This record gives sequence, C-alpha cells and structure tokens, in this order.
Amino acid sequence: MIRSITISLLFLSIISSHFSFAQNSDFIMDERDGNIYLVAKFNATWWMCQNLKYNISEGSVCYEADETNCMLKGRLYSQEAAMEACPEGYHLPTDEEWKELESYIGMDKDELDKKFNRNTGTVGKFLRMGGGLGFDADYIGMVNPKGNSSHAGRRAYFWTSSADDNGFGWIRIIEKTKDGVERQAYDKNNKLTVRCVKAGVANPVTETEAAPAIKTEDEKVKPKQRDPSERKQGERKQGERNPEDRKRKQEKQGKEKIPD
Repeated sequence: MIRSITISLLFLSIISSHFSFAQNSDFIMDERDGNIYLVAKFNATWWMCQNLKYNISEGSVCYEADETNCMLKGRLYSQEAAMEACPEGYHLPTDEEWKELESYIGMDKDELDKKFNRNTGTVGKFLRMGGGLGFDADYIGMVNPKGNSSHAGRRAYFWTSSADDNGFGWIRIIEKTKDGVERQAYDKNNKLTVRCVKAGVANPVTETEAAPAIKTEDEKVKPKQRDPSERKQGERKQGERNPEDRKRKQEKQGKEKIPD
C-alpha cells in the first residue's frame, strides 16, 4: 500500500512540473514486462517521456553492462533491435516525426534537414532533462559496436527508424551544455536510447471507453405525455362512447317510446 501511494505521488509530481507544450499526458503499461511509461501528446503524436526498458532477445545492452543502469535509465539498442522493441501500438519514430516535434517546439524550417548541431532558439533546452517540455532526455550515453560505453552524464542519443543514402541510421543527440539538437547518421550497430511514439490518434493506448453518465432524477427520461389532439385513427377521447353503443341506445329509446 505504501509503495503504491509513493508511486502515485511521484507520478503526480512529474505531471505537475512538466508539459508546457504537451496537450495531454497519461501513463501506459507495457504488458510484456509490466514497465510503466509516462507519455505526452505533442501536436498529433504521443511520445514516451522515458527511455524504453524492454529486454529484447538480441541487440540491446546496458550502459557499462550494469543492469542497474537498464533498470533506472533504460536499455540501449541497435537500430534493428529498436525497430522491434516498442510495445504494441507504438513504434520507433521516423526522422520526419522527429522533425515534426522539433518544428512544433520552435525550430526553423530551414534548419530541420541540416546535419550536426542545429541551434534554433532553445529547442534543445526544452527537450533535455528538466527542460519544461516533459520530454526529459536522460543523458545515458551510448555503447559503440565494440562494446565501449561513453558520454554518460553528458549526452542523450536517440534512434530514428530512418536511414540516409549511405545506409546509416538517422539519430538525434541532445547535449547537456548545448541548446541545439544534433541530427547525425550513425552506424546501425551502435547502441542508443529509444523513445517510442504513437502518431495520428486522439488518445493513448491505455485510455478506456468512458462509463455512461449517471442521470439525476430530473434528467431521467419520463414517458412522453401525448397531446390529446394527437389521437390514433379510431382512438376515442376519454369518456367518448363507442358509436355502436350510441346506436343501440337510440334503438332502445325508440322501442320504449309510447305511441300516439
């Protein structure tokens, strides 16, 4: 009980201090391993605001081979593994989806397709840890194809699902001391962070159908009181006699009449 209350208070604290750009936020559970992730909607796309932790069978590692880093900061994936690791309903964002996010928070259009550090405004500040957007890029670093870990505490590396003309995977780098967002193409065997997205939907995957509203006594539907003038064919007004009864009465009265 104490654990659940502590977690709830932590989640409320996270929500209340973030999302200056987000239109909505929620939590989703990865049913494969039970991990829970904070998600936020930026424009038309839902983004995970925490690094993916799913342990795919091949192609993911922990920084410095320390499982504690995986548990606290998330796993690092090759691009191929990253494209298979997202939970159902979510996917690894494309290079274009990253550009949409960057444009949404203020990057100039003429910088979106550039490589290396793009310095428009404070886009990098918004995306980094505690930057106010809620994205909270965690400087977990990377692991190169040789297995060497580097840049923890300084840089956050994120895969996209896209590749350049030479077959290298497009990535994003957010650095603790820079305001821009780097766009580079890396060897697909590097192990980087993953943030999954769900695009073009109104609600996150955890939202359930709203329960029917309970009506008050005044709101409950009452039988419609029909206008007396709106009678069905052959229907009589209240107290009106049947024509056959009226005819029989007249005949009876005629028989009882005394002749002159």
